[in-house]
Amino acid sequence: MILQKKMKVLSVLLALCMVSTMLAGFVPSAAAQDPGDALFEAMKPMVELYNANVDRIPFIKTVASDARINAEVTLNDGNGSVLVLGITTDSDAKVVSFEKGAIADPAIRAYTDETTVNAIMTASNPVAAFQDALESGAIYYEGVGFSNSLKVGLMKVGMTLMGFFT
Repeated sequence: MILQKKMKVLSVLLALCMVSTMLAGFVPSAAAQDPGDALFEAMKPMVELYNANVDRIPFIKTVASDARINAEVTLNDGNGSVLVLGITTDSDAKVVSFEKGAIADPAIRAYTDETTVNAIMTASNPVAAFQDALESGAIYYEGVGFSNSLKVGLMKVGMTLMGFFT
């Protein structure tokens, strides 16, 4: 009798282990995070810094006023993972929405990598680091559609010409 009870308990435990093992493959673990989560959380406070200094970034209002931007950040995880950000700005080019994930109908697509983002965030002057990344091409952006592509192209020409005079 005691042996039968032990066998039943053992059977139940084994069944629970098997079920939980099977479910682990289908239910995401609370400990498992998306590879870009930590970077996204680290970037959130930078939005306030950007908004406070937007007037110091030449030509940004020309291209980023009332804009819908999808930004792709290639992560340093060795898997080619990409953190996609959906950014919306107001008429002063200030960020009013900063979300993880793409937004519909973007006017601009921007591209960079985690190394560049980290360099900007840890720089003693993040605004200057952001400008340097734009100028060097470490942050690349393009307009979506003809009018946005034209707008971005003209801004890039303006920035290049401004570089000759400064």
